[in-house]
Amino acid sequence: MAGNDLWLLYRIAEQYYKKGKTQEEISREENISRSQVSRMLDRAKTQGIVRVDVMLPQDLDDEALEDFLSQNLNLDRVVIARSESGWKSSRISDSIAEAAAYYLPRMLKDSAVIGVGWGETVYRFASLLRSRLALPGSLIVPLVGVSGSSNPYLQINVIVDRMADHLRAERYFTNLVIYREKSVPLTVHEQKRLESLHEYWDKMDAAVFGLGTIEASCRSFDEEVSDSSRERLMNSGAAGEILSQYYYADGTLLTYDEDYETNAFPLDGMRKVTRRICLAGGIQKAESMLAAARAGYYTVLITDSQTARRLYQLVRSEIMK
Repeated sequence: MAGNDLWLLYRIAEQYYKKGKTQEEISREENISRSQVSRMLDRAKTQGIVRVDVMLPQDLDDEALEDFLSQNLNLDRVVIARSESGWKSSRISDSIAEAAAYYLPRMLKDSAVIGVGWGETVYRFASLLRSRLALPGSLIVPLVGVSGSSNPYLQINVIVDRMADHLRAERYFTNLVIYREKSVPLTVHEQKRLESLHEYWDKMDAAVFGLGTIEASCRSFDEEVSDSSRERLMNSGAAGEILSQYYYADGTLLTYDEDYETNAFPLDGMRKVTRRICLAGGIQKAESMLAAARAGYYTVLITDSQTARRLYQLVRSEIMK
C-alpha cells in the first residue's frame, strides 16, 4: 500500500476514534462517500493502524461490583458494606455486621433450621441484630462445638442465644467441645447430644458463618490443640478455614489431624444447604474467600468494599490472562 494511502487511512481513523467525529462528518471533510469511510476504517484495522483492546476497568462502583462478583463467583447475592483503607479489623467487622443485621432477617425468613458459626464478625452481627422481622417458627442451632475460655468470638452458645433472642426464634445449645482427642471416647450423654445435633443439621436449610485465614485460626485455638498439631496445620499449605475445617486453594479439604476429631458441621456437606451465607472481610482474607466461593461453600457473601475490590482484582487477573 502506498504511503499516501496509509496516511489517508490513519487520518480517517484518527478523526473517527480519537476525535469522535461521525462517518458522515468525515465523508464531507474528505470529500468521499460514507461507504468509503466505513471501508477505510475496516482497512485501518487490517493494516494494524487501529488496534482494538478489550479489557475490564481497574475499578467499579459498589453496585457494579456486587453484580460482577455475583456472576463471576456463581453466587446468589453479594452485599458490600462500607470500608476505607487503613480501617482496623474491628471496624471492618462492625461494618459487615451492620449490613448483615439489616439484610439477613429477610434472607432467612423462610428457613426452618438455621445453623450459625462463630468468629468476630458473626459475633458482632448477633449482637447488633435488632430486627422487626420475627422468625418464631425457626430454630437456631450451632454449627461448631464449644471453644475457648476467654475469647468472646468463639462462644457459640452465646451467639446462638443472641441471634435467637433478637429473631424470637427457638434455640438449641451444645456442650460438645470443638476438638476432641480421638483416644477419649464420648460419654453416653455426649453421644446423644451429638446425634441430636446431627438430626438438626440434616434438616438445616440455611447457614450463617465466618471465614478465616490459617494464621488467625491457629492463634484462636491455642487452648484446643497441641503445639505439634498446630505446627502441622501451619505448614499444610491450606488456603482458608470455615467452621474449624481447612481447605486448599482448589477447594479440597485438608485432613486435619490424626489425633483430634472436629465436632462441627461437615464442610463437604455445606453445598447441600440451600442458603449458605458467609460474613467475612479484610483484604488478607481475599484469596481464602475466592477459594471458598469457587468450591461452592457459600452462595451469599457479605463483605466490605476494600475486600470486594481485592476480590475483583483477583478475578480480573484470571479473566485477563
